[in-house]
Amino acid sequence: MVDFSFLNEPYYFSMCLYVVGALSFPLHLFAAYCILFQSPATMKHVKWVMFNLHFWNSYLDLTISTFSQPFIIPPVFGGFFLGFFSKIGVNISLQVYIMVTLLMMVAVATTAIFENRFYIMFADHTWWSWGRVFFYLINYSLALLYFVPTVIQIPDQTVARLAIFELYPQVRHFDTPEHEIFVVAYDMEVREYIGYRQLISLGVIIIQGLAFLIILHCNISMSTRNMTISKTTLKMQRMFLNAVYMQIAIPAIIMIVPQIILNVLGYLYMNSPEMNSLAYMFMSIHGASASVIMLYFHAPYQEFCAKLFCRRFHSKPKIEVNFLNSSGTEGITPL
Repeated sequence: MVDFSFLNEPYYFSMCLYVVGALSFPLHLFAAYCILFQSPATMKHVKWVMFNLHFWNSYLDLTISTFSQPFIIPPVFGGFFLGFFSKIGVNISLQVYIMVTLLMMVAVATTAIFENRFYIMFADHTWWSWGRVFFYLINYSLALLYFVPTVIQIPDQTVARLAIFELYPQVRHFDTPEHEIFVVAYDMEVREYIGYRQLISLGVIIIQGLAFLIILHCNISMSTRNMTISKTTLKMQRMFLNAVYMQIAIPAIIMIVPQIILNVLGYLYMNSPEMNSLAYMFMSIHGASASVIMLYFHAPYQEFCAKLFCRRFHSKPKIEVNFLNSSGTEGITPL
């Protein structure tokens, strides 16, 4: 059985995250280059929403692995940060706000991909052309303001740390002059309020994504029955959506499963600092996994990578598509 007890030490945990960040950073840059400069003209309508999601994924990855490096100490609702931001004196409350806000930004950017498909295909000349402006304004405002109430309510640290040490004396040895434990909330009512708000926000994002998916598929089915959409365009749209599903689903699993495990272990009073450290290391690669999946499943990027890294490249048969089509999904590799 693998021994992860070394992750109980902040120094080794920090070193592991720096390694993850050093390996991920070139991949993030390469994926960004592919989106910006290797996307064909027929993908112009989807390029920027894909780059938007990639940007927030990458920023969140690097925040966890390099900039902040959260060392969470259960059962305390807090811990300390070990990364670059702490070394240059960035306020800890600001680091907490940045990390949580980035999680919300990733969720909003994910929803934006499905909204973009619906708008380009079916709502370009409808009232939604104006409605989507307010939709994005509200979503991004909520993402930016989501954690503000918690930051405002962060308690006086002298009082909070004394309360935490009285409630959980076993965590006192983690508190050192070099890394003082930072308590986000110690009052149970505040902690429950944060938890409920998180569940509601996550539920809103999930409902939005599902709503656009259902509307999109219903409109595709109606267009197919009414013969207002060509078989080629229909096939390409479905292949594009399948590729996006993979691009979103696998990183989401990498991000969500560790949090579910941590919550279950927390309820069973079996959670530990090394389990938290392992979970955050796992979550720090979610953006890198999204980049790899994107480069593999989307044909323009796959072909560019094959030409760049493979000595012998045999191009695959391509489906010729009318370039006047504004769907922006031509050239997507089927799953």
